Amino acid sequence: MGGYNPPPAPVYWAAGPQPYVAPPKNRVAFILLGIFLGIFGAHNFYAGYTGRGAIQLSITICTLFVGSIVSWIWAIVEVCIVDRDSQNVYMV
Repeated sequence: MGGYNPPPAPVYWAAGPQPYVAPPKNRVAFILLGIFLGIFGAHNFYAGYTGRGAIQLSITICTLFVGSIVSWIWAIVEVCIVDRDSQNVYMV
């Protein structure tokens, strides 16, 4: 009949939770880890590339540090060319 019809209340829960965005990684820390601990893949673990880091660590450990020169050269090359972390965010 002629009753008051209030407008619908806004729905705040419909958007869902906002995803967590981690701050960008530090490029200087990535470079220093690659230079000094690159044979263990520390720079890759820092940037979130756990697969690469595990491979470099395995090469070093399984060859009883004989293969560490391969891991270190690999680390130096990565330090020179990698500029994003595993989430595709530029390092600052």
